[in-house]
Amino acid sequence: MSIKLLVTTCLWFLLVSSFTDADEANVNCLKTFKSQVEDPNGYLTSWDFRNETAGFICNFSGVTCWHDDENRVLSIKLSGYGLRGKFPVGIKECSDLVGLDLSRNNFSGALPFTLTSLIQLVTILDLSYNQFSGEIPASLSNITFLNTLMLQNNHFTGQLPSQLVSLKRLSKFSVANNWLTGPVPNFDESLNIGPESFANNLDLCGWPMDACVEEEEVIWLGKISAAISAVIFAPLGASLGWLFFINGRKEKQGDIRRRHRSWIFHIGD
Repeated sequence: MSIKLLVTTCLWFLLVSSFTDADEANVNCLKTFKSQVEDPNGYLTSWDFRNETAGFICNFSGVTCWHDDENRVLSIKLSGYGLRGKFPVGIKECSDLVGLDLSRNNFSGALPFTLTSLIQLVTILDLSYNQFSGEIPASLSNITFLNTLMLQNNHFTGQLPSQLVSLKRLSKFSVANNWLTGPVPNFDESLNIGPESFANNLDLCGWPMDACVEEEEVIWLGKISAAISAVIFAPLGASLGWLFFINGRKEKQGDIRRRHRSWIFHIGD
């Protein structure tokens, strides 16, 4: 066998092996995903892994493949399926995934802080209308190609990670209707992220919301209020004190006079 033929054969073998491994990883990804979620409505019954023909997972409900004859998952869109459970970390094995839509389900709990390593290439991430809680992971900022990030209508708390400003490709973004507090990250104005993206949170502030009141300003305003109160109420307090003093003195003098009359009266007896 010539060296050229040997090299060609080796390259072909490596290519086929890599495709086989990728296909197997994607199949395992969906198997794990299915095992990690609750499906009370039975919408994932089409995910039948007994069929092992080329591209069989491409016929699964909510699954789109890069090519119909390859088991390489392009996107998973399961909006409104009524699924429950934590965020399915098994999705990591779908290494070619670029779109993930789990919106309008009943997922709960905190998002993994290792989210970047789970969905590295995702451009669309929609987790809206669930019951996710805890803080929004700063690691989301490392999903470089993200252009859609929808987290509205959940139970997220804490501050928005300032690192999110590094997502320069964002065209759709919302964290409305959560329990977030603190300043809004200074997103590039060219992204056209309006106040509706932050609406109905506990205490978000900063552009495009109302300006934040810094802690130093609060302290300063407190001191000013105290000073104004002192100016207004100190004279009133002094006046009331003087009035009580005068009334007390009068009562004391009246007491002395009464005792004096009583003494004189007894002497007369």
